[in-house]
Amino acid sequence: MKSLSNNKGFTLTELMIVVAVIVILGSLSTPALLSQLSNYRLKGTARAISSTFHYARMCAASSGREYRVQFLLDTFPQRYQLQQGNLFGGSDSWANVNVSQEIPRQVRIDHATDYKGSHWSGKSILAFNPTGTASSGGVYLENSRGKQLSLKVSSSTGRVKTSEGW
Repeated sequence: MKSLSNNKGFTLTELMIVVAVIVILGSLSTPALLSQLSNYRLKGTARAISSTFHYARMCAASSGREYRVQFLLDTFPQRYQLQQGNLFGGSDSWANVNVSQEIPRQVRIDHATDYKGSHWSGKSILAFNPTGTASSGGVYLENSRGKQLSLKVSSSTGRVKTSEGW
């Protein structure tokens, strides 16, 4: 009599070949992924700062008070803080709106500009008025690989423009 046996499944050799192929593909793609990680962090930081600018502009318009974003360039890690003024214009008292946001360690603020000029250290402030205008200025970011992004605020409209380079 003939025995009918259905051998279903994979042999150990076939499984080892599949595992070897997966390991080889993983080791080839890891350096490419890691090289892009610093660019992702740079773009993510630029998006977060841009969102804070937009939020400050919106809050100023809806509340009738000045809002500003203050950059602390000498702290490690660098950080920024959203603040609310006590008046429609010319505020003399500022209150922090939320916890300060840290800049990731792989990204740094090279310099920032405001109505007082360019700052490589100290503080830089970009203010948003209830009328929709803003103090002109910008923030200039650089990642650990030397890629640069700038965020510039238009004084007449309060709009934010992000671009590569400075």
